[in-house]
Amino acid sequence: MKSCDIALYGLGVMGSSLAKNMIGHGFRVAAYSKSEEERRRFALPGSESGYVVCADVQELLASLKRPRIVFMMVTAGAAVDSVIGELLPYLERDDVLIDGGNSHFRDTARRCEHLEDRGIRFLGVGVSGGEKGALLGPSLMVGGSRDGWMCCRRILETIAAHCGEETCCAYIAAQGAGHYVKMVHNGIEYAILELIAETYHLMRYGLKFTHKETTDTFREWQSSRLDSYLMDISVRVLEKMDDDGTPLVEKILDVAEQKGTGRWTLQDAVERGVYIPTIFEAVFARCVSSGKAVRVEGKRSLSATTAPFIMENSREKLRDALLLGMILSYAQGMALIAKASEENGWDIDPVKLVGVWRAGCIIWSELLTEVRTALSEEKANLILTDTFSGVAALEPALRETVTGAQRAAIAIPALTSALNYYDSFRMEQMPVNFVQALRDCFGAHTYRRVDKEGYFHTEWE
Repeated sequence: MKSCDIALYGLGVMGSSLAKNMIGHGFRVAAYSKSEEERRRFALPGSESGYVVCADVQELLASLKRPRIVFMMVTAGAAVDSVIGELLPYLERDDVLIDGGNSHFRDTARRCEHLEDRGIRFLGVGVSGGEKGALLGPSLMVGGSRDGWMCCRRILETIAAHCGEETCCAYIAAQGAGHYVKMVHNGIEYAILELIAETYHLMRYGLKFTHKETTDTFREWQSSRLDSYLMDISVRVLEKMDDDGTPLVEKILDVAEQKGTGRWTLQDAVERGVYIPTIFEAVFARCVSSGKAVRVEGKRSLSATTAPFIMENSREKLRDALLLGMILSYAQGMALIAKASEENGWDIDPVKLVGVWRAGCIIWSELLTEVRTALSEEKANLILTDTFSGVAALEPALRETVTGAQRAAIAIPALTSALNYYDSFRMEQMPVNFVQALRDCFGAHTYRRVDKEGYFHTEWE
């Protein structure tokens, strides 16, 4: 019977959670996975009339109302092209195909163009919120075919998280814009995670706080401007004890892995010439962490001049340093999105985009309300807006944190980069005039002058 509203291809953790979300909201779902085990495992007791688990793609597509909507939740890369190739012989003009994985935005743009030629409406949807968000309401960033969006808009807006009366789901722009903003979202996530981790490290190993003192401090911060999803789960991690009653976090190996979206963000920023140092350092902190043996050897063989890490009113100052770091991370991500929007002709509405992140999202925070207001001022950077005029009051705490850590020989690359980002916006005079002189000296690259118009070259020898 052709009665299902939408198909969900891919029944891993995220796919099955999204399918159950749809079913819970009254949509009838045709579910499928190549994995027989995943098909067998999928069940939602008490809602059997709301879904059908299909044996193959022919049955999957035959179960759908027209125009047919297929939501793919498969691994990014070649797997997406493989599934598209599998479905394409059975798809018809005006059908809608959705990729909800973390695909590279250029792959999504290519797929949009290829499928548009076949009359298929393709959407690349950034999905944030993890397993819980997928089940209870994710943040959804939609890009690709606008007609495709209109066809499935009711379903996506219904299953998305809500902030008050607003749904955290929006059409961002054409081509790969949905996956692009999700990529940058992940870059911001990398930065904030590293900032939080460095702050924890300074408390626990710099200031020698007990685990309880550290946990209590993080718990207090939940009621401050730092209130956020990542702060909430930080407290949850700190509160978790191992079987022997000791903190579990202190038994976890200091090696952090990554899946690629952070690196993609860096590569794109380099291509566009956008300065995102805190995201950069957060990505490379994970790279450095993988060399555990080298770091152990370095601890034995490399000396450093150190002084104790001492800070009066340390809780308040670390709170303010972390807060400024978070604000600057959002500023870096939004600057990159603005540049990409301009260069690709996407005309992304940043206020609407940040609205999508206000619930059901990994980088949700109370700060996003301020970010949203600041973006409406249309200044060159968040930190130059009236909304964030108070960042100057946070700067002393960040500077004292960074300089104190440097004296104690404690590497905090994300917090240090945040301070560098702030200072870079204050440098009316940069040292690169000397760089340009050197470039002209060795390569005749020319230079511009402060007192005359045009380009000049000097015979330096």
